[in-house]
Formats: sequence, structure tokens, C-alpha cells
Amino acid sequence: MSNNLLPPPPLPIFKHPLWAAQLIKHLHGGNNRDEVLKQLNNLIKQQSSEAMRINLGFHLWNSSLTTTTLLQEVVAAYAKFEVSTLNMAESLQVCKALTVWQDLFYYAARIPHYLLPYLGMSTKVIWSLQFLRLRILEFLVALAKFDELHGQEILHVLLDTNLFSLCLHCIRHGDTQIQKAATLILMKILMQEDGLKYCCAYPDDFQSLIQVLRQLVEETFTFEIPCPQHLKYVIQCYLCISRVAREDGVYETVGNMLQLIGNTFHNIIHKDPEIPKMLNQLVRNLNH
Repeated sequence: MSNNLLPPPPLPIFKHPLWAAQLIKHLHGGNNRDEVLKQLNNLIKQQSSEAMRINLGFHLWNSSLTTTTLLQEVVAAYAKFEVSTLNMAESLQVCKALTVWQDLFYYAARIPHYLLPYLGMSTKVIWSLQFLRLRILEFLVALAKFDELHGQEILHVLLDTNLFSLCLHCIRHGDTQIQKAATLILMKILMQEDGLKYCCAYPDDFQSLIQVLRQLVEETFTFEIPCPQHLKYVIQCYLCISRVAREDGVYETVGNMLQLIGNTFHNIIHKDPEIPKMLNQLVRNLNH
């Protein structure tokens, strides 16, 4: 790395503005970008509160060309990802840029638009591609804090990107970890009133949701025992759907899935006391 770059300090960003300025300056240079992104990632991990992370995002957002530079790192991998030639080092480089971008989301809400091409591709063989797709989903999970300040704005931004359909796609074509992350995003969307309305607005989209959840219960979970947390994500999705089950003609489908879950995952259900409570609530919703 260039000798002009200051060594990393042990204290938070606001006590070392000169070092932050140096990192940002070298981020734009290109020659040391990999190392600079690594140091920025380490700096972000040092921030012990949300306010400190927002403060760091403020410094990055107000620096010239930072968002452009990070965008270059993300879109540069599109071509190799599409033809399945992206290696692990290149995937990690994009992941580092995503970590920095996550702090910028408070100021640049349209960032997810640039990530969606990675979610829409069907490849599921090469680990480096799955790794990157999983990291993008984790990035979106972290952004999906819909009950916090500006949460509803974030929800509508994500819905506008067609994230709902892409999560269904990831569940159909992804591995277990990708399916779990995509299900969590769906659950977070469905738990919001506007998110549930969005998912129910078009019959085809709603039926796709029902089919994908059924696929998880009838096929994926049958071949590989799900972790209790993933099963709870699916049940919570059904809890949300049960609020409109009669209206949308899926009452019988949800009821059948409830019975299948209870019969198939008996051992898991009784090891986690929260799952029986969720299933009982689902029964009450269907009988209401």
C-alpha cells in the first residue's frame, strides 16, 4: 500500500478525521482500492453504535466520487457473474464495497437497484456466485428495518425494485442459506401493512408466493430438515397471509400447509416453544 496512507488508528472515526479523509482519498485512486476497502470494512466494524455508523456514512456520502467508486466495484462484476466466471477474490471485493455501501444507505436509498441483477440470475453451482448472492441478500436484510425511522420509505424503495419477485426467484433456485435469507426478507415485507397489500395486489404474484412457500414445506424441507428459525420464517409468512386467506381464496391451501407442518416437523416444533404458539395463532386466524 502507498506510504502516504496513514496506519489505522484504534479509536472511532470521529476521533480520527484525518485518517478517514486519507482512506476516502485513496479509495478514489484505484491502485490501493482493495486494501482501502479492507480498512474501511474494519473501521465500520469498530463503530459501536448506530449513530457512529451514520456519522461514518455522512463522511463517505459527502466525499467526492465515493458512491461512484463503490458503484464501479459492484457493476464491474456483472459480466463475469452472468457467465459464471466470477472467482472468490472478485466476489469478496464486491462484498467489501457492499459493507461500505450499507453505511451509505441512509443517504442514498436507490443503492439496491444496482444489486438486483445478481439476484435474478439462476446459476446455483459455483460457490463464489452463491457467496456473493448470499451477501447481497444479507445486505438487504440489514436494510429491511421497516419499523425504525424512515423504515416505510425503505420498504417502498425495496418494493419498487421488484425485490419481492426476486426473493421468490432466489428461493426457487438458491441453496439453503440463500433460501433462508430470501424467506426472511419476504417475511419482513409481509409483516408490513403496505408490504402485504403489495404482495396481494396482483393474483399472479400472490399465487407465486403461495407456490414458493408450499415448495419449501413440501419439497425443500422434506429433503433437508430445516433449522427452526427458517421454519419460523415460513410460518410467520403464513400468519400474514392468513389475514387475507378467505378474501383471496387460499384458505384451504393455508390450512393444508398448517396440517402438513404440524405432522411433518413434530420433533422441531416441540423443541422450540415459540413455534407451537405461532401455529396456534395461525389456527385462530383461520377460524376467525
